[in-house]
Amino acid sequence: MKRVGKRLISTFLAFVLLISNATIIHAEESQYAYSDEVSSGGVTLKVEWNDPELGQETTFHVSASGESGNYKFRMEAPSYTDPDVLSYESVTDPSSGEWLNYTEACSSHDYTFTMMATGTYNFRFFVMDKTANMNYLRTNTFIQVSSPNYPSVNSIVQSSVAQCNAETDGSDYAKALWLHDWLLNQLDYDKSLKWSSAESALTRGLGTCKSYESAYSKLLTAAGIENAETRDTYDGHTWNAFNFDGEWYQVDCTWDDSNVDWYNFDERRLYFGLTDELMSIAHPGHAKIYTEAGYATRSTSLVNNYFVKSGEAAKWMAAYKDRIQENLNAGKTQFSITADNATYPVSIYGIQNGIIAYVMNTTDWYVNGKKVDLVAQTNGAQFDFTVPCTEDKWDADVITTKVTCTKDGVKTYICRDCKTTKTEVVKTLGHDYSSSWTVDKAATCTNEGSKSHHCTRCDSKKDVTVIPKISHSWDKGTIVKNPTYSETGVKRYICTKCGTTKDESIAKLVDDRASILYKTHVQDIGWQGWKSNGTMSGTSGQSKRLEAIRIKLSGEIANKYDVYYRVHCQDFGWLGWAKNGEASGSEDFSKRLERIEIRLVKKR
Repeated sequence: MKRVGKRLISTFLAFVLLISNATIIHAEESQYAYSDEVSSGGVTLKVEWNDPELGQETTFHVSASGESGNYKFRMEAPSYTDPDVLSYESVTDPSSGEWLNYTEACSSHDYTFTMMATGTYNFRFFVMDKTANMNYLRTNTFIQVSSPNYPSVNSIVQSSVAQCNAETDGSDYAKALWLHDWLLNQLDYDKSLKWSSAESALTRGLGTCKSYESAYSKLLTAAGIENAETRDTYDGHTWNAFNFDGEWYQVDCTWDDSNVDWYNFDERRLYFGLTDELMSIAHPGHAKIYTEAGYATRSTSLVNNYFVKSGEAAKWMAAYKDRIQENLNAGKTQFSITADNATYPVSIYGIQNGIIAYVMNTTDWYVNGKKVDLVAQTNGAQFDFTVPCTEDKWDADVITTKVTCTKDGVKTYICRDCKTTKTEVVKTLGHDYSSSWTVDKAATCTNEGSKSHHCTRCDSKKDVTVIPKISHSWDKGTIVKNPTYSETGVKRYICTKCGTTKDESIAKLVDDRASILYKTHVQDIGWQGWKSNGTMSGTSGQSKRLEAIRIKLSGEIANKYDVYYRVHCQDFGWLGWAKNGEASGSEDFSKRLERIEIRLVKKR
């Protein structure tokens, strides 16, 4: 009775505790509407939040349980994608310390983030439990948000492009310039270096160079203008390149976003439509990039440069026209003029003078009514001019830059009289692909191969095609493990082409040997399992009596013989004959077996 009472009390207390715990859990869960969690190695990481409101901070409560109880947490830089699009971009710079550092040891931590655009945001939170050797456990949370007051990035882009189309003549140049100016009016450079996406540029009005590049790329693409990213890994900077009429141009929206008014031109368009050479004046590391093989957006034209296109560069050049003409009229074939903007920083005058030199070289010059060629080149803060010889006094050409399939070559000539040099561009050869296939990687039994058409002049290749794996050629096989009555065997085959092996199972041997099976009914135990061929049935050392027995044959002998048996039972004497597994004895009367008689009878 006491034991029953204790059990009832324990059950009651457990029930009370369960209700108490359930109340606590319910109270905690009521604080947040949503949660994600993940477990590993005895640690559970949980993140909780309420319904997010666009434009307002959302709090993410991150906690952990299990193991040491002292955890360090980290939030990864959130990423964003437009509705119905699976293309996430990190909203902020994932390499900044804010997203790399863990908290001090604690049991929970609150993070906040403000979502600003209709779409889907991806949040990842991490926990570290050094004591439990848990160094990396992460949740992966996707949150969809929507509000007409906070349109998606794509909606903002489409709206601005629609306005652009309505306010321009529809040419690629006009649209690219309009979108360039529109973007610069939307955002400011983020001096904290945190925001680095089109989302931050178009919804928060802040961003690093990556924001300018990403947002401008989306605008150009939506306007139908081919564009690409130019990444200067040496200077840690990025900008855009766009293609007009088959010519690439460089544009740096970040450096154009300036409010200074120190010079005699519109500085917010200085980096719009530059060549690679001029862009590398501002970003020296770019010179190492655009000269590398495989550089895809080589920019050599200034036809669609803003200052050339607007006519402002022609006005700059006009300030030098009289001085140039005086030297030409004096019969000079080589002369220099100091640039009027020599006091500007080199990153300014270098680009401006490069544009001016382009206009000088595309202007017609005359001496005594006869047209002359004039070559203008920048040289620091001055212009150097050369009037090439008009007579045929040029030495044989010297190849100073070898032409390749993808890069122009240069021939240089020297005048025998005045030693003036002139150059001639040798256009790229283009690839000459062989019509026959070249095997780049032979297929094997285990790996696919590949083949392609190779250029006869360089290492380029096209039409790279997979060569399927070839079939194994197996030998006749060797038995490495013989089968037994209890275990399967193994036969091993070896591929004669690649040496790969495979194993094939060999079935167990069929046990058709003759066996006699028997089992006994033991006092207080009952029927035991079947035994065979001399294995003991019953008990040893327990003084338990045998009360009944069953006997049968197995294997081939069972098809030819019947086994008959009878027992002499305590108080009953000899019982009737039983056969082939029937029970013989006193299992229901608890009498011991005293004798047994067995006969083997051939079937008729």
